[in-house]
Amino acid sequence: MMSLASGTIWYGTGLWVKTLESQFGWSRTELTGAFSLAQLEGSLLGPIIGMLIDRLGANRMTLLGMLVIGIGFIIFSQTQNLPVFYISFAMIMLGSAAGIWLPMMSAINNWFTTNKVKAMAVAGEGQFIGGLLLAPVLAWALTPGHFDWRHTALGIGIIFLMVALPVYICIQNRPDSFIHGPNPAYLQSRKVKSSARPYSEPTSDGIASDGNFTVKQAVRTRAFWLITAGHALSSMLIGILIVHFVPMLTDQGLTLQSSALLWSVVMAMAAVFLLIGGYIGDRIPKNLGLFLFCTCQSVGFILGAFSQNMSIAIMFVVLFGIGFGGRVAITTAIRGDYFGQRAFATITGLSMVPLYGVMVMAPLIAAWMFDTRGSYTLAILILGSISALSGLFFLFATKPEHSIVHNKGSN
Repeated sequence: MMSLASGTIWYGTGLWVKTLESQFGWSRTELTGAFSLAQLEGSLLGPIIGMLIDRLGANRMTLLGMLVIGIGFIIFSQTQNLPVFYISFAMIMLGSAAGIWLPMMSAINNWFTTNKVKAMAVAGEGQFIGGLLLAPVLAWALTPGHFDWRHTALGIGIIFLMVALPVYICIQNRPDSFIHGPNPAYLQSRKVKSSARPYSEPTSDGIASDGNFTVKQAVRTRAFWLITAGHALSSMLIGILIVHFVPMLTDQGLTLQSSALLWSVVMAMAAVFLLIGGYIGDRIPKNLGLFLFCTCQSVGFILGAFSQNMSIAIMFVVLFGIGFGGRVAITTAIRGDYFGQRAFATITGLSMVPLYGVMVMAPLIAAWMFDTRGSYTLAILILGSISALSGLFFLFATKPEHSIVHNKGSN
């Protein structure tokens, strides 16, 4: 599911941008506007989506999200003007936000109390596999003389509609909802935890007593805001590259398929280091791991300003892929580790509001600079330098302290 979404939506955006630019002659700013408006939509609806996941379950939200994606692609295949493109793309991105990444991470957070980062890393491999394998296939399909882009979009929409129900059936929100009946180990762990207060109550300093923070308790911690800022600035870079990586390389004379293959190199490095990051994140403080990977990602991105030299371009692709892949699972798992399971999706959705806001502006700024200066160089240098602050935000995001309060009858 993640592979399908990443290859056709997240990491296929640049391919669609280049194809529509050739078809309709729209500017980079006009095309990037659809992506930015979709991020604004995510910013406004992120907390609501998180709350619905916590209340309705990951499986129901996944079903709804995939149906919306499918309908969005079908409308997209009929695009004749910018308004239809904007509406269809907004539907696709809304379905992706509500039904793919956050529901999956929420379910994993509910299932795993140990080795959580490794579990999220393994699940997250799907997004990089999609970028690695499906993006070149999409580029081939969109190349003139192969499949028409409209037929490609229509086919993708039909696939999403067809797989939505089977995926819904396969997803179980928690171990005690497993299809074969309640999980004995899970129920036993809940009995053990019942010696503590069943519901989190704030201590004198406002922190949850059992490690499961409410939303109100989480937003009162310094860690919540530092993680929020770090995640926003680190994700800003991938938001830029999702839209502009392929156009940037094709502007330098590479073919659409060659650009997609280079993007696959980024995805391959990210896929490898997603697993390495998952291993590291369970063995060193997560904030330290995020500092190291975010710094690597920012350095790689800045090198992209000098990618006319092939050796520098290779360093750009490798370093960015290492940093991006390494940080992904830890960025998600740190919230579960710091704030617990009970309101994980709601807390994460609220925390991602500034992220979407940054991803509204950054690609638009890069597009505007290209349209006015004819080059991405200045945009890369400025935005890459700002993003370097993300590592410092994570480094200072230490885990909030909490105390376990036992019932009077416990030993």
